[in-house]
Amino acid sequence: MKELVIGFALLVAGCLLLFQLVDDSVLSGIFSLSSTQVTKADRLSVIYINNNCTKHNVTTNELPYHDLHMKWMAEEVTKENYAKANISLEAAYEYVDQIAIQITSQNLFGEKVYCHYFDSNKKKIGEPFESNVFPESVIYCLRRAGTNYVSLTKKPNDTPEYPIPLLDRTMEKPEHYFSVCIAPFFGTEPKWLMIAEFVEWYKLQGATYFYFYLAEMSLYDRIILDDYVRTGEAEVVIMHDRFDRPGDRWHMLEIHDCILRSRAHSKWAAFVDIDERLTMTQYKGTILDYLKNIGDKSIGSIQYRQRWIMKTEDQPEKYINATETVKWMTTQRYTNTSHVGPPGHTAKCIVRPETIGAMFIHYPRKFNPGFNQYGLTPEEGVVRLFLGIIEMKIIGFFKLNKNSQ
Repeated sequence: MKELVIGFALLVAGCLLLFQLVDDSVLSGIFSLSSTQVTKADRLSVIYINNNCTKHNVTTNELPYHDLHMKWMAEEVTKENYAKANISLEAAYEYVDQIAIQITSQNLFGEKVYCHYFDSNKKKIGEPFESNVFPESVIYCLRRAGTNYVSLTKKPNDTPEYPIPLLDRTMEKPEHYFSVCIAPFFGTEPKWLMIAEFVEWYKLQGATYFYFYLAEMSLYDRIILDDYVRTGEAEVVIMHDRFDRPGDRWHMLEIHDCILRSRAHSKWAAFVDIDERLTMTQYKGTILDYLKNIGDKSIGSIQYRQRWIMKTEDQPEKYINATETVKWMTTQRYTNTSHVGPPGHTAKCIVRPETIGAMFIHYPRKFNPGFNQYGLTPEEGVVRLFLGIIEMKIIGFFKLNKNSQ
């Protein structure tokens, strides 16, 4: 175990040599390298992976699980009713059996909307298709032959929002076995070291792809993030539209979108924050090993109970050298650890995206028929959350820790 920890620290330190090799004087001509300068992420700088046009020229006649979705909608599953905003398109995905459109509006739950279809020249194809917003911020549409772009309106004859391209999710086999969906970045604490440590940790656990979501981030922090995009290990989704909101309000949008984005692209997807480490305890193997050894095909989610590690300082603003990097790695610097929290409290999951009917931050709200969740025992694995004292008070940690076992 000691050799693994040392190797992990050296791996992260080596990865961060990128910062030492970057000439500040050159980059300063492009943007300020102040790590405290936090800006709204620039949509123009986003690199989307797998945004090729779909390969199948198919029309479908019915939506999967439509009646079940209507039932869940009547139960108000995932309803947020946050703010008041018009339709604002984020992304669209074409699967073998349907199209899914993700919007950034969070107040249209259950409303009737219309799917519009466009060819490669953005010329309209046929009549709009009537659908509903479910889950919150998601709309499912029929597939239509020749479609390359889609859009939405509230009424059939309204002028559609500017159409967005379909991302191909019609592949026969997922490209990745284990990927990670990361909660949106926001706030002023430097994140370059968090990102490197996070990615390298999960790579050692068998993850091969990362879906990052940005609300706010300093330009300095973007250096390491963009380098993971360059190497094909990650993609970046900008959480931005014309309706401003606090940074934490993007979280559920990331949850809904990453279920769609990872579906058919990855067999399993973890849903975690940048300060969380899913960890196998007494199980002798990696997370990937554990996932590959799940024999029960009805399991659509495995859930980890939480342990909290007290984090008392903000991360350093800039890279200095390998020694300082290792010293400031959260997994090396902080060890004051709580008991395991009660089942379900601030837990985190790894899910099979195609089995999920509706997702929440800590667990699936609804499964598609025939699937369920398995809760890991603390002896199998836990999620380790590096949390500040203020955040611990907010979630009631000190009260929980007294009663947990």
